[in-house]
Amino acid sequence: MSLVLENLKSVPLSELLSESERLLEVVRQQQQQIQSQQEVIERLEGQVAQQGERIKQLEEELRAQKNLKGKPKLKASQLNDSPAAGGKTGKRGGMGKRSKKAGFAVDRVEIIQPSVIPAGARFNGYRTYDVQELELSRQNIRFQLAEYITVSGETVVGQLPEPYRGGHYGPTLVSYILYQHYQCRVPQPLIYEQLSDLGIAISTGQINRILTEEKGTFHEEQQSVLRVGLETATYVQTDDTGARHQGKNGYCTVIGNDWFAYFSSGESKSRRNFLEVLQGRNPRYILNDDAQQYLATQGLAAKHWATLTFSDQVLATEATAWQAYLSGLGIMSTNAVRVITEAALLGGVLAQGIRDDLRILSDGAGQFNLLHHGLCWVHAERALRRLAGSTAQHRQNIAEMQDLLWRYYRQLQAYRQAPTAEAKANLEAGFDQLFGRCYRHHASLNIVLQQFRDRKAELLRVLDCPELPLHNNASETDIREYVTRRKISGTTRSEAGRQARDTLVGLKKTCRKLGLSFWQYLLSRVHGDDRIPPLPDVIRAKAAAQQVATAT
Repeated sequence: MSLVLENLKSVPLSELLSESERLLEVVRQQQQQIQSQQEVIERLEGQVAQQGERIKQLEEELRAQKNLKGKPKLKASQLNDSPAAGGKTGKRGGMGKRSKKAGFAVDRVEIIQPSVIPAGARFNGYRTYDVQELELSRQNIRFQLAEYITVSGETVVGQLPEPYRGGHYGPTLVSYILYQHYQCRVPQPLIYEQLSDLGIAISTGQINRILTEEKGTFHEEQQSVLRVGLETATYVQTDDTGARHQGKNGYCTVIGNDWFAYFSSGESKSRRNFLEVLQGRNPRYILNDDAQQYLATQGLAAKHWATLTFSDQVLATEATAWQAYLSGLGIMSTNAVRVITEAALLGGVLAQGIRDDLRILSDGAGQFNLLHHGLCWVHAERALRRLAGSTAQHRQNIAEMQDLLWRYYRQLQAYRQAPTAEAKANLEAGFDQLFGRCYRHHASLNIVLQQFRDRKAELLRVLDCPELPLHNNASETDIREYVTRRKISGTTRSEAGRQARDTLVGLKKTCRKLGLSFWQYLLSRVHGDDRIPPLPDVIRAKAAAQQVATAT
């Protein structure tokens, strides 16, 4: 240490100062170099971010041009959440735990003693342990019908109980077969295999007959369900889907609301077919005042007007007789026949007691545009979703409109809960303001907005009928039954099979909507008792209760 100090003493002060300045200069140069390098790094990071964003935009444009699907955004839909709902509770809706002992009926009691009871032990009561079990076994019954011969030589024989007079298969077995096929969607071969495993001697042909034939009682009740459902309804929802029959393309139409569902299959899904379905496939052709009003909107030629007379008379009850009537008037044009037939069928529909202000909610298909037609908002929004958006600005415009649309949709939801005249006026004005927009250089979006404006009355039908749903999801759910069956069982082969499928599936859906057990319903109908009341009576009771609740 002393040696270092001696050396420093020998160095002149000027040299020490110059050396320190040199070192400080080196430090400053290194700091400047570090600063410049940091600036370069930040600039390069910015360029990388810009290039990444540009690559993302180009990929989106490429997917849009090639109609490729992007990464799915799987988010829970919140469109139908109540606008007045509070915060999250931590539990999903409908997940509240219920007691298994509620309504627990004890069918059998077994007392179990301990394997060893010590001497002097005192009895202290029973511990209850409940178990639910199912007995599923064959039960062959042999009825011995006593036979007597009277003095006069006549024979007197004991009669089978009423539920067992329909054949050699009991009512519970018949109900079970119907339940497995129409409720659980079990195909006929699997039903046969299952019954064989249980020791039931039955053929595949007999199973088919049980499922399809002698269903007159069910068909009559289903027709009554449709008639009463339409008479009591302020609105119905409808949809259709493919339903092949005998290897040929066909269609199935569903009509219903919160209380009933009615299915009918045919070869067409035209407006004429829909009107026939509304009459339960038992058409009446009536050229009354309602038919005349319909024709006035269809542009019928004047020469055909001159041949028609309008009254409440039923002109025909089948298609061939109706065609003969038109031919007798000299009406042969395809378009004129179609329009007048639709008018006559509509007249027959309204003559059956259906209210003329009935709202019909659909996905926008033209055949359903009758009476007071309402349009599903979810289907209408798809026109926006289908827009590709070739530029970033276009995609931003589309996203903006979608966001504004669903905000308006939630306002309509709130209106349904508490309708007022002021809210109605605000929503009508808000519709014009929302869909009256015009985007420069985005012609496709402007076309979609014009479509919304053109269908304003159908989209805002809820303002006059707050109980009308804003979407057609209920009928979509109903008709999905046929999509599932189409995948499982393919097509129907006989007309009896097709009619039985339409009827039993419709009754199943109606029971579910009315809160009734379809299994108990089948048992009641096959046994011929009144454990389950007629479904039309239940619908009338619900309609009456709703009217009382609305009045109060």
